[in-house]
Amino acid sequence: MRWRAVKLLSIAIAGSVIAPAAAMAQDPPPAPSGATPTGVIAQGVKIDGVAVGGLTRSTAKALVLKKRVAPKRKPLALRFGKRRLAIHPAGVGYRADVDYAVRGAYTYGHTRPLESKMNVPLRQSVNRSKLRAVLAAKASKIAVPAVDAAISFAGARPVVRSARSGSKVRLSAAQRIVERALLTRRRRSYRLPPQRVLPAVTTHPPAIFIERGNFRLTLFKDGKTRAFRIAVGQPAYPTPVGNFHIVTRQVNPTWFPPNSPWAAGIGPVPPGPANPLGTRWMGTSATAIGIHGTPSPQTVGTRASHGCIRMHIPEAEYLFDQISIGTPVIIR
Repeated sequence: MRWRAVKLLSIAIAGSVIAPAAAMAQDPPPAPSGATPTGVIAQGVKIDGVAVGGLTRSTAKALVLKKRVAPKRKPLALRFGKRRLAIHPAGVGYRADVDYAVRGAYTYGHTRPLESKMNVPLRQSVNRSKLRAVLAAKASKIAVPAVDAAISFAGARPVVRSARSGSKVRLSAAQRIVERALLTRRRRSYRLPPQRVLPAVTTHPPAIFIERGNFRLTLFKDGKTRAFRIAVGQPAYPTPVGNFHIVTRQVNPTWFPPNSPWAAGIGPVPPGPANPLGTRWMGTSATAIGIHGTPSPQTVGTRASHGCIRMHIPEAEYLFDQISIGTPVIIR
């Protein structure tokens, strides 16, 4: 009787162990904890700082395009002094390879181990040749040219213009700044670096103003004036009126008579006391008209020449040293 009870108890205990094992064999095993479903990017993955974990690849691409690429397709605002201009990304070859980034993001948790805080970079680029060409074209329009010192005349009154520096875009540095700005967009606008442009002429160049009626030549130079008594053309051979400039300068010139009736039969006169041009000749752009010294000082202050401007020889020598080719000569 006792043996039978023990046997029944053993069968009951055995049955309590076998029954749960049989139940587990009938149910499918659960998925491993943290596994990422096929077609979905693993949790914790980002693309260029945009969280794409738990998204399908197409949804992730749309989100990155919206968050990162769309803002960079807008015009980039630039400043140069008080000027405002813009660079259009499409015109300089801006591109972002979102598909490549999404493919890379998807591999983590699927074919590659998933690390904490995984951030996949977004490959972006700009066509540097196009960017430089666009910047050069825009820079040429916004450059501020230097202003040379100059002098002109309003009637008999000299108008003096002071020299001023200009500025232009420092192109190489600007290209680096704009390229980086197109790819990052950290600010609303970017300042283009300037480069100073110096004027070629910084002191006031000389200018000559001749008043025929007053028999006076005035030299303007470096803000100062000096007047000289002169002779001008006879009524039959008047000194021309107009705006001219110095085209030639000669020391101890040889005088070659013009092809004119009044000079018929006169041969060339070499340098010397008898030379009608004195010791200095300053030819102007008016045909055969120049400023020169004269061996006949008594004619100064009269209408005595055949159109040229005569001066006392020492004063002609002084004037010669103060001017250069291109010096304006205004005759009124």
